[in-house]
Amino acid sequence: MLTVQEVYDIIDGFAPFASQESWDNSGLLVGSMTQPAERILTTLDISEEVITQAVQQQVQLIVAHHPVIFSPLKALPQNHPVYQLAAHGIAAICVHTPLDIAPEGLNAYAHALLKEPLSLANQQSVLEPSWTDGRGFGWIDVSTQEWTPCALAGVLEKTFGTVRYSAKEVPIRKIAYCSGSAASMLELAAARGCDALITGDIKHDRWYAAEFENMALFDCGHYGTERFAAEILADQIQKVLPRVQIIRNAGRNPAEFWVGDEKA
Repeated sequence: MLTVQEVYDIIDGFAPFASQESWDNSGLLVGSMTQPAERILTTLDISEEVITQAVQQQVQLIVAHHPVIFSPLKALPQNHPVYQLAAHGIAAICVHTPLDIAPEGLNAYAHALLKEPLSLANQQSVLEPSWTDGRGFGWIDVSTQEWTPCALAGVLEKTFGTVRYSAKEVPIRKIAYCSGSAASMLELAAARGCDALITGDIKHDRWYAAEFENMALFDCGHYGTERFAAEILADQIQKVLPRVQIIRNAGRNPAEFWVGDEKA
């Protein structure tokens, strides 16, 4: 019988839990290591919809990117995802910042997606090193062609689904990227000579900061840049356990976009 412990150890092999940031909460967050894990579901977020699917398909373990417990819980109502997981005997492993910085994790996956459409020279360096072996958040690479913000935004929209970008016209060759919410890295990217930063969840003041740094800034959304987590987690587990049944659910963007008289 495959157990949660065995799956945990596989994940620890490609995205070590010890590499998580001090503010993170990655690991086994619901259930026990001895529980069976014959049916696994991978996802970005453990939402109500994901739990409903897991129950219907008799899933025993959910492996997610975002922690289902992040801040301390002061109450646990019956409709809370943690309550529902425990009530149905479903274990949950969450792999947050370890997957962000893993060599085969979210940022590496995005580089592979953007390499050809952005004509990247494959001269990668880590944007913000954070772990003892040099791995860290995001990457920097150079394009073999010069981009305008508008042209680059067109490529990003096709890759991630949505994009907001700064209006200031700057020529773009050296590009920084970090999935999720990394607008705080703008000054770091500027100090390293980057012409643009691609990330998500950009706040109002950061657009002005980009103008000050004479950089282009692109917001492809938290969901847009991280929806690939379900595929990455499933693929890495399946490499070691080719016969285990894994259900992949990228989830959905919890925000709708209004376009004219219809939602997009």
